[in-house]
Amino acid sequence: MKRIFVFSLVLVFSLCLFTSCGKEEFVNPGDNLGGGGVGEIADSAEDPSNDVKEDLSDADFSDLSGETSSEDAVEVAPTEDVYQISESGTYRFRGKYGGIQLAADGLELHLLFDGAEITSSGIAIDGSEHKKAEVVITLEGENTVLSESESENAIHIKGTLSFNGSGSLSVESQGKNAIKTSKELTVVDCTLLLTAKSHGISALSVSASDSIIDVLSAGKDGINAECDDETTEFTTDEGFVYLENVKYTCNTLGDGIQADTAVLIHGGTYDIHTKGVFVEDTAQNRAEYELTADDFRYIKSGEDYQKVASDYMGRGTMYALAQGCKGIKVGEIEYPDPNNSEKEITVTRGDYSVILEDGTFTIDSTDDAIHANSGNLFVKGGTFTISTYDDALTSDVLTKITGGEITILKSYEGIEGGYVEIEGGNISLTSTDDGINAASDDNSVSEHIIISGGETHVDAGGDGIDSNGTILISGGKTFVAGPTSNMDASLDAERGIVVTGGYLFAVGPLGMVETPSSNSTQCVVSFARSQAIAAGTNLTLTDKDGNAIFTFQTPKTCQSVILSCPEIQKGNLYQIFGGDSSLCEFTVSEMITSVGSAGGIGNPGGGPGGPGGPGGGRGPFGR
Repeated sequence: MKRIFVFSLVLVFSLCLFTSCGKEEFVNPGDNLGGGGVGEIADSAEDPSNDVKEDLSDADFSDLSGETSSEDAVEVAPTEDVYQISESGTYRFRGKYGGIQLAADGLELHLLFDGAEITSSGIAIDGSEHKKAEVVITLEGENTVLSESESENAIHIKGTLSFNGSGSLSVESQGKNAIKTSKELTVVDCTLLLTAKSHGISALSVSASDSIIDVLSAGKDGINAECDDETTEFTTDEGFVYLENVKYTCNTLGDGIQADTAVLIHGGTYDIHTKGVFVEDTAQNRAEYELTADDFRYIKSGEDYQKVASDYMGRGTMYALAQGCKGIKVGEIEYPDPNNSEKEITVTRGDYSVILEDGTFTIDSTDDAIHANSGNLFVKGGTFTISTYDDALTSDVLTKITGGEITILKSYEGIEGGYVEIEGGNISLTSTDDGINAASDDNSVSEHIIISGGETHVDAGGDGIDSNGTILISGGKTFVAGPTSNMDASLDAERGIVVTGGYLFAVGPLGMVETPSSNSTQCVVSFARSQAIAAGTNLTLTDKDGNAIFTFQTPKTCQSVILSCPEIQKGNLYQIFGGDSSLCEFTVSEMITSVGSAGGIGNPGGGPGGPGGPGGGRGPFGR
């Protein structure tokens, strides 16, 4: 059953327009994506993921669910030979078989497996010669399919393939894919247990609902949805994965889920483990695995590996991943160059999408955990626990978070995109490099980070929040524990930082402090001192009457604190305490007020900032 869907990405944003202040001019982030105009960030801005959601959510699983057995089925007696089917109809298999083969094209088949064991030295269920076939397999009880061939798929249907029923099917390929279909694969209500030398599932597109899919092991991807080899332009008629209330588990050497055009997930649980193979930087490995110098970004640390910056100057052997092994990945469509068969052409545009609406995700990946290549990543809800050697949430265009509980236990960079927008959710992330990063290799992208809602906790070894363009904080609660090294900062923006609302707290070193621009519309306090503030110190901001506005505990040694909240007003007297000791007393005289023994150090237009929450709430990492 083909799922045809079309979506367009129309990004419309209405944002405040700011003028220059400090070293760099703050550029309206809304202009980057064609938006603009004076006013707050528009709640009614069109969601560029809506078309994908609406079209895929219309997928009709009803004709495959419920009772699907048939009294009119042809009972196929067990046989050691391959059973050939040449007529459309319903066939029931019980017992042991040497294989099933489609012997004619255009067949419409309903195969009932009830305790079937199918073992073959070739393709166990073979429809590889007939692209017009439509096959539905209903599972009753426990069933097995095994291909002992070192060069064949276990199940290979060139037409459409669907699974349903209340039973289970264990599929093993000792040579290639467990399940291969050249058109659409649909799974409803049943259980698939897959073991494969290559992909667990390989199809033109994959739609699954209310099912269990367990890829016990795969030499490549767990689920792989690729566009047809003849596809030469972007299309969303194929190359997608849609999962609704699926329990998906995988252990792979490739990607957990890989799609050419889109991934949409609504509900279910996803336990994704990908384990990469690292190879040394040698001429032989570069040639064998098609690697370049830029791929060798890892060093060995004991028995483990650690990603390093592209300008890493250390000595010793460098390593690269032999193949991609991301948790969830989308993009891009590639097809052979008609003028040169040895080359491929890549369809590059911003329409590729990963959309995660709901569900429970546990991702432990050597490569990126969730990656939208040449496209957009939308997290709208769900619970996420992520550990990765590389980036946790990353896209080449827009990474947008509007809800969910996101815990990033380990990453190189936590959240990344050409544009990063956080409107809601609870986020706690740890990274060895930048925590949140807006960067792009595309010169047409004018990067920005916008935080307008939610609660975000960042613990970064590099820059806490880093934009190659602008940073706008207009709402929410943002807590940043930046680096301890003077080479990085809690906040860093090439073209300015503006605070117009919300709660912002950041600590870091003095070396690269950047403060928000004075054309912010909410007061910002920049406190600095030559003597370090010890990790674990409780910092409290009080008003003139000694009432605590908010309190936070510094998670790292720091010398710079930048904070902003609606309670800080011009002309009022405030005091900062470290434990029971007063660190400073000051009056807010300007939109950006610098205080302390090292006050004023830094570059206006970008930098650390923010509170631990209203009413004396505990600061970051205290929940």
